[in-house]
Amino acid sequence: MPGLAAIAGKAPFGLRHSHTLDDVVTDLAWSSDGKALLVGSAAGAVHRLDHGSEVTARWQAHDGGITRLRLQPGDDRVLASAGEDGKVALWNSVDGEALSTLANENDWVEHLAWTPDGKVLAAAARKTISLWQGTESLGMWYDARRHVLAMDWAPDGRRLASAANKGLYLWRLGDAVTGDAEPVQLLTFPGAPVSVAWQPQGRALAVGTQDGFLQVWRPTDTNNAARQLTMRGYPSKVNCLAWHPRRTVIATAGGPDIVLWDMPVDRTDTKNGSAKGRPLRHHQATVTAIAWSADGRLLASGDRNGRLCIWDENGDAVFSLALGSEITVVQWHPVNAVLSVADGDGRLHLVDRLQSDSGQPVRQHPARELRRAQD
Repeated sequence: MPGLAAIAGKAPFGLRHSHTLDDVVTDLAWSSDGKALLVGSAAGAVHRLDHGSEVTARWQAHDGGITRLRLQPGDDRVLASAGEDGKVALWNSVDGEALSTLANENDWVEHLAWTPDGKVLAAAARKTISLWQGTESLGMWYDARRHVLAMDWAPDGRRLASAANKGLYLWRLGDAVTGDAEPVQLLTFPGAPVSVAWQPQGRALAVGTQDGFLQVWRPTDTNNAARQLTMRGYPSKVNCLAWHPRRTVIATAGGPDIVLWDMPVDRTDTKNGSAKGRPLRHHQATVTAIAWSADGRLLASGDRNGRLCIWDENGDAVFSLALGSEITVVQWHPVNAVLSVADGDGRLHLVDRLQSDSGQPVRQHPARELRRAQD
């Protein structure tokens, strides 16, 4: 049963800051050095917070809500944004100066992703994926049969996985330039996907579906053979996927429980499923956001009722806090154990380890910390 896990008390955290912004926070992006946090809202505005605490810039980026914010890998000065107004734009992330408008269409741009080297930007709207290198268009992929429901670049930056109704597809970057836009189908499954994520070393690709399934595609050898693993039993859509940054472990959520799956890593094993699932139980409402810390030692999760939980690498709950409104996004600082949390009331919270005068972690009452941050 969910809600049974006691808090272990091994890693005390507390609420450092709480800000109220102009609308629901839709996306967050930390700079690579952790000195700046970019926040997008349903009002179409971008806020820049230095060190996650002081708002130093704000600009109106879209007429309508922001759907995605992505800092360019290798150059934190460039921020890409996508919105409900059909626009894809590049901004100076320091002062909000407009650098370029790459697209300005009628359809919502629902997905936005840089290649890991930051050279190519992909944006998906309905059945079209558009690509740019800098401000130069590399063309587009169009599939009249399928809407793009989720997408993610492979770690090699040359392949883009897109999930559509009843299938997972793979596009190759050169195809957009040559005009050959027929993707390779990797998986078939019932239902519609809602999330997709590559394992950081490219060893597997996971898809969460609307009807409560987790599908994993894993290559098994050098002859393009592959294995499809199917995990089922989720009470609702699997909308949260987060691969461990160093291991073939994926955290998933499709209801109040988080499930950690330890995936098989033997590429020569083609027998049916030996993935092991372990539930983490503390939430009592559907989990809406999960994220691993950069070193993989901590996992953060938030739910529909506003409950935030932090887990250690053993799957023990070490911190819990009621924020009172649905948690929309959680993002870890890229260097330190600092967590940014956004909720449905347009508030942004920063949570980090508490230190005593001696420099040792101490526990404080979460409700007291919350009241202090809101005063």
